[in-house]
Amino acid sequence: MSRRSVARRFWKITNPINRPLAGLLPWWVLLETKGRRTGKRRLTPLANGPVEGNVALLIAVHGDSSAFAHNIAADSHVRLKRRGRWRSGTARLLDPDEETLSRFSRYARLGYRTLGEDPKIVRIDLDGARS
Repeated sequence: MSRRSVARRFWKITNPINRPLAGLLPWWVLLETKGRRTGKRRLTPLANGPVEGNVALLIAVHGDSSAFAHNIAADSHVRLKRRGRWRSGTARLLDPDEETLSRFSRYARLGYRTLGEDPKIVRIDLDGARS
């Protein structure tokens, strides 16, 4: 069994459990994308990343191959629930660099280093108003 298939099984089990807590607990956020085929709202729990001004950074552990990355490529408008509040913005995927990764918590970097296969940084330029 490949590392990727083990990781996908792990996320299939843990994401439904984590989804209600994400966005409320300080170490998780909830990313809302629009399904590229169905148009339905898709919620993905992710490790919290640094937020400076109107820019939030997250780690896409599986990079371009993750479902939410495909959704972002189709429609870059997203919402982010962090600490109980929703913010809308525009997301894009970037290649990681050591300087940016050093700004993440140890918890967030753990997934990047252990489960990551071609990981990317998700940069979300947040809108000024909260939604």
